[in-house]
Amino acid sequence: MTKLFTLLVIFFSVSSHAQKNIINDTITKKEHFIKRAMPLNKNQLIDQANKIIISKYPEFTFDSLKYEITAWKNSKKTIVKYRRIIRFTPLNKKNENLQYDFEVNLTDQNILPFDYHGLDKFYVPTTEEQEKIDFVITNFGLPHSGFDNGIIEDSDKYYINMDNDTSFGRYCIDKITGEEFMDERIQGSYEPMPTENYPEINTDPLIEIKGS
Repeated sequence: MTKLFTLLVIFFSVSSHAQKNIINDTITKKEHFIKRAMPLNKNQLIDQANKIIISKYPEFTFDSLKYEITAWKNSKKTIVKYRRIIRFTPLNKKNENLQYDFEVNLTDQNILPFDYHGLDKFYVPTTEEQEKIDFVITNFGLPHSGFDNGIIEDSDKYYINMDNDTSFGRYCIDKITGEEFMDERIQGSYEPMPTENYPEINTDPLIEIKGS
C-alpha cells in the first residue's frame, strides 16, 4: 500500500511538472510570436505609425522635429504619440479650439483626433507664423525641457506659458525688441493633489517603449 501511494505521488508530481512545462512553453511561444508580429523597437514603431498616417491622410504633412514622439504599449494596444514641443496660438485664432497633438494606434490603425474631427482644427503654422515662433525661440530660449511650452500672440507682445505637474511660469516679451516685461513675470508651484482624490490604479497601464 505504501509503495502504491508513493508511486501515485511520483506520478502526479511528474504529470504536474510536465503540464507546467507545456503551459510555460505555450506562453513562451505566444510571447515570441507577439514580438515577431509587433517589434518592440521604438524607431520601428514610429516608422509603422508614419506609414499609417501617409496611407490615411496623404494630404497631411508635418515636421517631426517639432514634436516629441514616444511609443507606448500595454496588453491591448500599441500607440505612438506625437506631442507638439511648442504650442503657438496666433492672434487671429485666439478664440479657436486648436489641436496640436495626435496619436496613432498601431493595433487598430486609428489616428486621433483626425478620425473624429478631421484636420480642420489641427494647427499647422504658416511661414509667417513659424517666423514668429522662431523669434520667441531665439529671444526667450524656448523650449524649456521638462515643461509644456506655449506661446500666445497679442497685438504688441508674446505671452509665454510653461507648465509641468509641479510648477508653472508666465512670461511676456515685446513683439518687436524681444525684451521681457519683468513686471509681468509670474512663477509658482502647484500644491500636490490630496491622496483621496487620486484616480483608481490602472491595472494595465501604457508603458513607454524606449531605445532605438
